[in-house]
Amino acid sequence: MAKSFGQIDFKEVWTIPNIITYFRILCVPVFVVLMALGGVKDNLVMFYSALGVFFFASGSDLVDGYIARRFNMQSGIGMALDPVADKLMHISVLMCLALCTGLTPLGKNLVANGTLSNPWFVHYAFVIAIIAKELIQLLIAVYVIKKGATVKANWLGKISSFTISIGVILGFFHQYVQYADWGILSWGIVLSYAAAFSYLRQVTIEVKKIARGEMEAATAESVKEEDQKAVAEGRAVGLGAPSKEHKTEE
Repeated sequence: MAKSFGQIDFKEVWTIPNIITYFRILCVPVFVVLMALGGVKDNLVMFYSALGVFFFASGSDLVDGYIARRFNMQSGIGMALDPVADKLMHISVLMCLALCTGLTPLGKNLVANGTLSNPWFVHYAFVIAIIAKELIQLLIAVYVIKKGATVKANWLGKISSFTISIGVILGFFHQYVQYADWGILSWGIVLSYAAAFSYLRQVTIEVKKIARGEMEAATAESVKEEDQKAVAEGRAVGLGAPSKEHKTEE
């Protein structure tokens, strides 16, 4: 078995930040089961317990980021898996908010008692739009890692991610906010596609530079060294540390 793949060094599989990332991935099926049971049994306690799992997983993301920065445990595996864990959870949340309400007694009963005009907390069209964008983004990310590029997240991607997150959280309270969540989700998705095109442009430029020999392809060691240097410089000037790794996402 190869010891490395692009910026990924398989000797770094069991670092503490990576273990926490694996835990976040394992939170996904727990969340899905709670949402499914809450929808089928028309049980809001299970429904909002799933929201608790979502917040817990999100909190663990902050913890592993702190540990990676504080103890210089940045890794290529973390760079690859951290956005994957985030995307798995976000897509699961959207799918469950659609399918576990629109196709279950939970949503149908809210329509029956006049609370909502339709049972979908998040319409399936939003899910399709985001999954399509994420699949394209994932293919680009694999290509970036293989080619040794180190394109970082851009500001537009961060804004779109934040906007979608707000819309998703409001989606859990759809019966109270009455479609304000759908408006926010729509705007977030538009921004996410704009960010994806911007990211693709950055990737194309960097890969061409590597091919022409104008810059060196990143490796697992160079990624770690660069992040550790950035952390040290941040501490030296009192500005704190940067993100735990170069995330290959928008």
